[in-house]
Amino acid sequence: MNDTELAGIVCTRICHDLVSPVGAVVNGVDLIREMGGADATEEMAMVEQSARRAAALLKFHRLAFGAVGDRDATMARGQLCERVEGVLAGPRVRLEWSAPQGPPISLPVARLIFLMLLAGRAMLGMSGALKVMLPAGDALPLAVIAEGAKAGASADQRRWLAGEPGPAPDSRQVEFALVGPAAVAVGARLKLIEGDGQLALRALPV
Repeated sequence: MNDTELAGIVCTRICHDLVSPVGAVVNGVDLIREMGGADATEEMAMVEQSARRAAALLKFHRLAFGAVGDRDATMARGQLCERVEGVLAGPRVRLEWSAPQGPPISLPVARLIFLMLLAGRAMLGMSGALKVMLPAGDALPLAVIAEGAKAGASADQRRWLAGEPGPAPDSRQVEFALVGPAAVAVGARLKLIEGDGQLALRALPV
């Protein structure tokens, strides 16, 4: 077992232990509302919003950064889209999907998609669109395209994606250190194509 695998197991444990109490907070808010208490108060709305956001982040990060576990397990495309929307979609970021319908996607490929999306979001800048090209079948190829006025990749980000030696990214960009190994794990190679206001990160069969 290498350090990356051990770190993934630790992340899985943390997310697993936290998702239940956070989910209990969400359920508690729903129960209070059903009983007629805290009628849409601003404070209760803040608690509910924060708890739902925390639950969405835990589920997303558990797959993106945790141990995959059963490599033969799959995720329905609707569930994958829902988890991504709950974390990355917002007033400043628009998500667009291609091939949202189709066969389930294996967890290793789903993990690669999550990490590619995090990298795409980091390269997008303040606002814009993330276009997700899911595989037509259950494997490859796939792509994440970042479109925005400030979209661009730094020299370090390009180096990390290429797997070149050098200083490791900090915690705010750790996905760049993980997306390459995640691609290798599913028999893919990464290719970054840069254009005017657009970056396409593609995972192609080796």
